[in-house]
Amino acid sequence: MLQGIRKRRISIFTKMIVMFLIVITPLYALGAEMNSWGASIVKRVTDKSLQSMVRFYQTSLENEIDRIERLQREYVNDEDLAALAITPEALTEFQTTTAIIRLQERLKLMKESSQYIENVSAHIPGIGKTVSTEELVSDLSGEQLDILKQAAAGPRNSRFYYDGKHVLLREYYPNKFFSDGRNPMFVLELTLSAQALMLYLEQLTEYEGGGAALLHADWQYVSTGDEEAFSSLSRGALQAIKREQGLAPQGTALLSGRGTVQERHFFTMTSYVESLGISLFVFIPEKAVLGPLERYRIYMWCITGAALIIVSFFSFYLYRAVHRPLTLLVRSFRKVESGNLSVSISYKSNDEFHYLYEQFNHMVSHLNKLIYEVYEQKIHLQRSELKQLQSQINPHFLYNSFYLLYRMTKAYDCENAMNFTKYLGDYFQYVTRSGSEEVQLIQEFQHVRAYAEIQAIRFSNRMTHEIRDPLPELAALRVPRLILQPIVENAYNHGFSTPAQGLRLTVYTEPAEQEQGSQMAAIVVEDNGVGMPLSELERWERLFAGTETPGDTTGMLNVHLRLRLKYGKLAGISLSFRDGGGLRVRLLFPVHEEL
Repeated sequence: MLQGIRKRRISIFTKMIVMFLIVITPLYALGAEMNSWGASIVKRVTDKSLQSMVRFYQTSLENEIDRIERLQREYVNDEDLAALAITPEALTEFQTTTAIIRLQERLKLMKESSQYIENVSAHIPGIGKTVSTEELVSDLSGEQLDILKQAAAGPRNSRFYYDGKHVLLREYYPNKFFSDGRNPMFVLELTLSAQALMLYLEQLTEYEGGGAALLHADWQYVSTGDEEAFSSLSRGALQAIKREQGLAPQGTALLSGRGTVQERHFFTMTSYVESLGISLFVFIPEKAVLGPLERYRIYMWCITGAALIIVSFFSFYLYRAVHRPLTLLVRSFRKVESGNLSVSISYKSNDEFHYLYEQFNHMVSHLNKLIYEVYEQKIHLQRSELKQLQSQINPHFLYNSFYLLYRMTKAYDCENAMNFTKYLGDYFQYVTRSGSEEVQLIQEFQHVRAYAEIQAIRFSNRMTHEIRDPLPELAALRVPRLILQPIVENAYNHGFSTPAQGLRLTVYTEPAEQEQGSQMAAIVVEDNGVGMPLSELERWERLFAGTETPGDTTGMLNVHLRLRLKYGKLAGISLSFRDGGGLRVRLLFPVHEEL
């Protein structure tokens, strides 16, 4: 038992190191938590800032497109455009040329009104010409006219047209011309500037490694130096926008998110403008935003490393100055405990341990003198008697029980832990209480039942038991305390040593045949375990009969001797094989005691 306690003993050196770590760990935990808290604040602020920026640029683009379209619709009432489109045959060649020149001047004014307009063209089927800001006039072929008509009559998913190279805004007059297959009077077409749109996107990407994009079902403009990150992040963002649009298909959807590409983390912001049919997508590397916090985290790790080095040096010094001398003193005490009284400690340093070692050497010398001069013979005489009478109950299951209680508590198995604690408390109360060495037989059975319940919980009910109350005439009989537990414990430790199904322990009382005029009774402990070899059974019979000297006094032999000591030679233990396998142990004693 002492050895088990020593194994679990924690040294002072370990306690000091643990205490140092307990003191310093919360400081580092607080620093890490503050860093995490700061990072979360920066992320929230970044999200809000990114939302505000995207919303502002999205609104400005949407307003600019609306303004351009309103200006475009106002040109429907242009006198020169109407004359060239509706009554071209009424104009002389000079009037036609003059009208075209004036129309081009006004188209140039429209182009100059917005940085997003690259070219403005008026396609006029009536004169078969196209007037634009890039060139005065060009021929409008039938093939070009068919393309314009097909684009107007085809399905539309936004206000933009795309000819494979340019993004266009068109105003057809009349806007329902395609319903009866006629040609439009004219088509006013604005070509959006790709350079201006890219400049617009570049204003959204202030951080290195970030990017922005205008995404449409037919076209896209992308401003980024990291195509791989854009390709990966935009797919997830657009899928999220589609899901959002499925829930709220009207208006504008603005979604923030996080993305990871090859262990690089990004903030993302996606805005879908229903009126334009486009998505504005922006992504920023987290490292660019959280860089100072990352540097702070690196500083924390550097400080941690320095602290660990300091702790290592401190631990080494503590080990040399305190732990090693103290360990030497403890080992010397243990040698004295084991009976070695020739121990002597030498110590060079002139500190407190020097005084302790001198006093220890003096104590051992004085103790040695007392033992050899006064008590040695008396101890030798008493040792054999004490060794026979002391209890041999094996306490190891208690250590395992405490570990099991720890696991159940850790797993929040409250019900089993509550029952287990109750049985364990009953067990301790019975084993450790002082007082009479004799108890009523019913109390011994209750104690063994608590022990069996502990074992049942330990082995998850793989082993069952049946402990019947003693016969009424035997319940109040006073017997030596702890005569039954070593037998039951032996059944668990040896009879059930091999895992199997259906293992069962049974404990009960029964009357026995009279011997030499005395009424006898027996406590029977049966198990269906592995039993024991015949040669081992015969050896036990010789030990019980006293014809063989034991190497050591075991728990079962100790119980046999205690029964003999109290009741005489009629009492004792007998072993036999159980039908069907296992072992049957009978504790026999007379019942002439007063109840």
